[in-house]
Amino acid sequence: MIDQGQLNLFGEDDIKPEKSPYLQVILNGSVKKMSMDELFDTEIYSELKVVSFVASHKFFFKTAKRFKTIQLILGIEDGHVAGNFAKGLESLLDIESRINYFQSLPKDIQQEIQNNQFQIRYSKKGTPIHSKIYLLTGPKGNRVMIGSANFTETALGNQKQYEELLVFDNHELFEIYKNRFEDIYSETVDFIPEKVKSKILLEPVNIADPEVLMDILLDEVENKRIMVELTETQVEEIHEATGKMESQKEELTQFKQVIEVMTKVNKKSKSREFLPIKTLRTKAVTIKSKVSKMNKKSADADHRQQLIYHTASQTLYTPLSDIEGEEKSLLSPFTQKIENTESLKKQLELINKFIDSYHLFTVQNDTKVQSRIAEAILYAFVSAHIWKMRDHYVNEEGRENVRRYIPPFLIIAGRSMSGKTSALEFISMLLGNTNPYMSFEKISGKNMLNDFFHSSNVSPLLVDEIDAKFFRSAAADKGERLIKDITNNLTGAHPVLIGTTNATGFDANAQSSSRLYYLQINNTFQNQKLMESSTYLSNLMNETSPALYKDFTYRIGEKIKNGEEFYSTDDFLSGAREIFKEYYKECGMPLPVWFPQEKFNDYQERGQRLWRELYTSHSDSFDFRKENTVLVHIDNFATQNRRDREILVNYLPPECINEDSSVLLLNQKLFKEYIEYDKYFKKSVFKRMFG
Repeated sequence: MIDQGQLNLFGEDDIKPEKSPYLQVILNGSVKKMSMDELFDTEIYSELKVVSFVASHKFFFKTAKRFKTIQLILGIEDGHVAGNFAKGLESLLDIESRINYFQSLPKDIQQEIQNNQFQIRYSKKGTPIHSKIYLLTGPKGNRVMIGSANFTETALGNQKQYEELLVFDNHELFEIYKNRFEDIYSETVDFIPEKVKSKILLEPVNIADPEVLMDILLDEVENKRIMVELTETQVEEIHEATGKMESQKEELTQFKQVIEVMTKVNKKSKSREFLPIKTLRTKAVTIKSKVSKMNKKSADADHRQQLIYHTASQTLYTPLSDIEGEEKSLLSPFTQKIENTESLKKQLELINKFIDSYHLFTVQNDTKVQSRIAEAILYAFVSAHIWKMRDHYVNEEGRENVRRYIPPFLIIAGRSMSGKTSALEFISMLLGNTNPYMSFEKISGKNMLNDFFHSSNVSPLLVDEIDAKFFRSAAADKGERLIKDITNNLTGAHPVLIGTTNATGFDANAQSSSRLYYLQINNTFQNQKLMESSTYLSNLMNETSPALYKDFTYRIGEKIKNGEEFYSTDDFLSGAREIFKEYYKECGMPLPVWFPQEKFNDYQERGQRLWRELYTSHSDSFDFRKENTVLVHIDNFATQNRRDREILVNYLPPECINEDSSVLLLNQKLFKEYIEYDKYFKKSVFKRMFG
């Protein structure tokens, strides 16, 4: 049986010898099947030198970190070979991405990089490097590997991509490629900015501050870690690229602007080069505006408090208030252990009183509604660590696609007067925000949400009254495409979104709904008690402080530092639940009956109720067939409006839909399981005989 934890280079091809493997390994002139562990054998070799494109640094270091020393020269992807001088230089000038790259690495790898045992290098001129060279050395010999295969899962895994890898042990080619590696190495610089590498483990770097990014960039230029030699023809190619590549247009435009601001044409060589460092410092304001990825409109709309996650200490920092003579980039700890139990107890009591308002002033006495408000508060408290869970889960599983199972979106849905906006405002006060939340109308401009998500500020995006159309939008920066991109691909420190929407018009297709955490508030505040409830809530919010949240971030940070479980794959809020249970116990307070003990599944349950009711009132429109299918005559109970039909279909689990075009054909077994047919509709023998 194959060990699932080991990457098998040939996968299914091991049991199909007649078919050529996707990766062909030639060892000393003979075809041989070799596993990853055999190719990179740390029992024989202790040092590794690599020139290769690396798609996932997590995959690379997970595979190679057992070596005592590693030198990795980052090459370029196969699809970016032609005319990609600009891509390499753009990567060097993108200081924010380089810092994020380092901060997203595991702490032990960061430490090895700081100690120079692991090196990550890059062309200092942005010159494309397409070589694939692997050099392994140790007391028992050496090995050189060359070919077409990059150090990626696609190239070295069973990814239906033909690759060649020539392996030579103790061969004269080793010296030839060792010299080649050293020649390439001499034209590279450390990909991790020196200012960052020297101190990031000791103190956080506020990469949300354009001034910090500019200082690091100018330090790189001044110490000749970045060099520019661009001809006017190449500059013109950058101009043309911004018009051709819509998906990368903003990044390319930004890169073009940085080049124009920071370089000039050398009259002798006719090529562009950096301006003198003194001149560059006089352009500080302009450079700062260009290196920041967030556009001005987005930056102006972002009123969140800044919380910077320091990965080495697992704590949050916030910029100091502007003090005359002080640097604006200075940070102070936000995370703080609160020793005063009375202070914690007071905030815990305020949370209890706030949640009690959903019993005191609402139409129904429903503890489940209170539980959902408490669940939203738990999500908000752990929001700055959601990205950490997502990265940790990927590292543990070794698969990028598991990132989607920890959702960076919480949607609180309810009708008018359900108290969803009050919940958002109270959450904001608990987290220490001076501005309660953002109106969706003000941040719905092009790419604004995308900008917020790609900032390093881990303070959650609190957005009120998200238009239901947002979730159905086909635009690249909204709806399914945004939700899928953020949930599947966003790595490193990033915020989450906690938003409210109207439950009446809400629905989302399976691609979106499976990536959201959805809570539905099925209760409303009484009209006759509006003044009383408003006064009650205002008094609570006036006493609310972030003391409990600061202590919470300390406790969950300690769990992470000590290697304790701070979430589970079944319940990403399990760590938050345990910490709050500790609070109640330490403060001598009973755990409320409404305290949520597990995740909610509101979206599915809403769909189940909807389709259960449809079957109850229109059972004759469901044609159960012998071949285990159900033909649903949906036009009998849905209007001719295409949108109404779409809403109903969106609530069905995608696996139970056999056909959804001109007819709606369902898998009978799965549909019955979904509406719990046996529980609600299957008649007993007695009822069938006498009913």
